[in-house]
Amino acid sequence: MKNIYLILFLTILIFSCKNKETNENFASKETNKEVESSEYLLNATLWVQTSGEYRACCYQAFNYAKIAVENNLKTVKKDKAPAVIFDIDETVIDNSFFEANLIKENTVYTKENWKEWTDMSAACAIPGAIDFLKFLESKNVEIVYITNRKEDEKEASIKNMEKLGFPKIKEENYYSKIEESNKDARRTKVAEMYNIILLVGDNLGDFDSILDQRENDYGFSIVDELREHFGTSFIILPNPMYGHWEDALYKNKEKSNMENKYDALKGYTQSCLR
Repeated sequence: MKNIYLILFLTILIFSCKNKETNENFASKETNKEVESSEYLLNATLWVQTSGEYRACCYQAFNYAKIAVENNLKTVKKDKAPAVIFDIDETVIDNSFFEANLIKENTVYTKENWKEWTDMSAACAIPGAIDFLKFLESKNVEIVYITNRKEDEKEASIKNMEKLGFPKIKEENYYSKIEESNKDARRTKVAEMYNIILLVGDNLGDFDSILDQRENDYGFSIVDELREHFGTSFIILPNPMYGHWEDALYKNKEKSNMENKYDALKGYTQSCLR
């Protein structure tokens, strides 16, 4: 009888330990799931890589950009050369391969893996970008890049772009990120040299830092106020994979990023017609 109780006790003990281990592993995975995985990027990355709609949006943006340049050249002052300012990532080159690799490797962005990617000089051109850049060359418009890629990525970035057939990049027309992501100071430097006739980017901050103020209503009211500039002074490219817009979602610091995202969703009761 004692042997039976001993066996029963050991069985319960083993089961309890195993169950505890399983629960701890599960909790650990759940806690770290958001940190360790980029699976949430799957649909956005697939849309960029496989949808005709994405390509159409890019062509549409650059077609409007040509019209804007033609119109703006008619009124620009002649005291300085005209220039168009570009962001780089997801504006003229496509890094969706990096995002796809994060998903496949079940990991997330780090400074190290991003540097590893940029060192490859393997990004592709955004549809319509090279054609538009060559159009600017034909109009004697200066091409300026203001990027938040760091200075130690500059050589590989220029190599990547010139491999793709981009017009030759002037040293003085390439502005890396030195201290801050805000691009206002760099835009001011460009304005001292050139008359800026157009800004092209995938993030609202590529146009003016005021557009990064998204705390109250995700920046909708500021975008609405500046709506006449889109298609005339500002050209925006589609990027559903990442951007400054995500920061405004994380309002409650006590909740996980995913919980904040769910809170930001608007259901039936929040429809504009309810």
